[in-house]
Amino acid sequence: MNVSPATRLPLFVFGDPEFMTQAAPVLKALAKLNEVKVFDNEAAWAAAAQGAPVAVVGEAHVCLHMEVDVAAEKARLGKEATRLEGELVKVNAKLGNEAFVTKVPPAVLEQERKRLIDFTATLEKLKGQLARLG
Repeated sequence: MNVSPATRLPLFVFGDPEFMTQAAPVLKALAKLNEVKVFDNEAAWAAAAQGAPVAVVGEAHVCLHMEVDVAAEKARLGKEATRLEGELVKVNAKLGNEAFVTKVPPAVLEQERKRLIDFTATLEKLKGQLARLG
């Protein structure tokens, strides 16, 4: 999402309101947030956090709220997905080539298999993000 480290974003939290309210000043200072907004209602938090990166840790739900240019983010994710699909074609071509598989050292073969797994997992995550953006 290319967010500058100097950008101060608000943190939206849902969980134990008493603890979250007490921890808010510390979170604000350590994470360089411009505010920590504590929600008592999960539905209100979910509505506010819509489209934002979310983490659920134990009973706490947190997200850094930021306005996202949906069209630009879709374009960026689409471009990255296209790149990964190209990499998958290359890796599959190598692994499908019997001469390559028999001649390379086992370490290189294992590296290519790991690349296949990594690229596939990353592509699935990107597709999930694209689906959430609509």
